[in-house]
Amino acid sequence: MEHSTSPPPRIRQLPAELLSAVPTLLAAADGSSATQAATALGTTATTVLRRIEAAEAVLQVRLFERMPTGLAPTPALYAMLPWAEQIAAGIDGMQREAAALDAGVAGTVRVAVPPMVAELFLVPHLPVLTRDSGLTVEFAAANEIVHLGRLEADIAIRVARPESGDFMLEKLADFEMCVAASPSLATAAPGSLSWLAWDRQLSHLPESRWLTAAFPDADIVLRASELGILLTAARHSLGAVVVAEPIAAAMGGLVPVEVDGPPLAPGSLWIVTHRALRSVPRVTAVVDWIVSCFERQT
Repeated sequence: MEHSTSPPPRIRQLPAELLSAVPTLLAAADGSSATQAATALGTTATTVLRRIEAAEAVLQVRLFERMPTGLAPTPALYAMLPWAEQIAAGIDGMQREAAALDAGVAGTVRVAVPPMVAELFLVPHLPVLTRDSGLTVEFAAANEIVHLGRLEADIAIRVARPESGDFMLEKLADFEMCVAASPSLATAAPGSLSWLAWDRQLSHLPESRWLTAAFPDADIVLRASELGILLTAARHSLGAVVVAEPIAAAMGGLVPVEVDGPPLAPGSLWIVTHRALRSVPRVTAVVDWIVSCFERQT
């Protein structure tokens, strides 16, 4: 009887040139030159270009145009990036899983979370999680959406639900938005209110869009990229701020203000993990703890 020499479906010979090029492609996509990618990877620009050329040879597509000013990504690169991110995440997941087999829940878990959410709803309950567990939690400030696909964090707490990616989602809470101010300003005529707003680089946030639409001529006396700064300014009667009701309540010293304009859309808070990491014991422990923190609020 003849036996097939072809490998089983799950055993394939993977092109080493392509596998070794994955970190380079991701770094080069984030930067604008081979030099920047080399700095991020701790290698040389020559090595970066050699790995890119090797990947292009395997894929038979042009991934970057070599320009006098640096590397210009091609449409082909953007088509390849999601796959490269999955490869990087998978390898990282294997390493974390292997480490977790021996470490149990001990180790470091990085959580991308809006700073005020961490400060008001998570930090007060950290002793419950870290006491005698060997866990270290890293909170990465994230008003923007972090890139879980590239393992910038193990867990993300987001107000925007991801529309794509191999993620596991769980809703933490629904919440209402409000305009809040100090009690001394709450009785002021709506037209006389000064406003506290997000930095212009965060003009895409729902709060920023609402304020621009509702009060195009608003007297904005302070802009900041951190909600904590805006809330502290509001408590000191500098102006009114658009904020989630639970945060205003937990912060203290603020009351809702009735203003004219379209209603503020409610929001939701989500906990997001990459599917490759969700079963790692330390990640599971932190996810369960975060969920319990928000269950305490209801």
